[in-house]
Amino acid sequence: MSAPLRPHGLQPLAGGKRADRVFEQLRTRILAGDFASGERLPNERELAEALGVNRASVREALKRLEFLELVEVRHGQGTFVCEPSSSSSLQLVESLLRDAASVTPELMRQLLEFRRDVTVRVVELAARNHTAEQLERARAILERERSEGADPAKALALDLELNRMLGEATGNLLYQLVSNLFTKLVQRLGPLYYNEGRDHARSHQNHERLLDALAARDEAAAREIVEQMLGYSERAITRQVERLSAEGLIGPGSRDSAA
Repeated sequence: MSAPLRPHGLQPLAGGKRADRVFEQLRTRILAGDFASGERLPNERELAEALGVNRASVREALKRLEFLELVEVRHGQGTFVCEPSSSSSLQLVESLLRDAASVTPELMRQLLEFRRDVTVRVVELAARNHTAEQLERARAILERERSEGADPAKALALDLELNRMLGEATGNLLYQLVSNLFTKLVQRLGPLYYNEGRDHARSHQNHERLLDALAARDEAAAREIVEQMLGYSERAITRQVERLSAEGLIGPGSRDSAA
């Protein structure tokens, strides 16, 4: 009996939930360009044989890819690959960072640029629209940061809590949702920045300055402070990403190990 055809380097899967692994491998191949935009994917039976799973796992994975707008199911014709840049799914941004093969210095530059633009607007709106209760919560977070923030893991957790509060304080649901996305991304990027080399004292001082600007409803000062903070973190993250790329731990060269 001949071995099943394995299109585009698809590999049999072992361990973990099969549908998750199918989804991850197909997502990796699509984002890496192994399946071209407009290309028809192999049918469910062919994918199941190539990956060594049942058709139910393939079907579930394809539904998840369709939700991310990475594929389009055309009834009676098959499943076709979509151009990733045409997707309107915010979850695709998180998916890009979940896959080491798709993370490149250029992608990170674009992500950090987008985060900067959105975050600056978020703090401006938070300065304008925050409530007294939200301000008190922020003060409590900073008090905990003062005593616990030297620990990188605790500093990250407190920063995530502060980020969520800022999104909520905008009073704008859409900015809050995008802020939630960035909170997730910061969590994933945490080890690149929240480490022993991070200047805890300076970070806490900047947070206190930001809180003072929010309390004074000074949008311009809040913007200036957060731009300084983002600039520092962007430089640190970029250095780490360039190092990981040079070592082959991220980017297209890491594809086979990621799959």
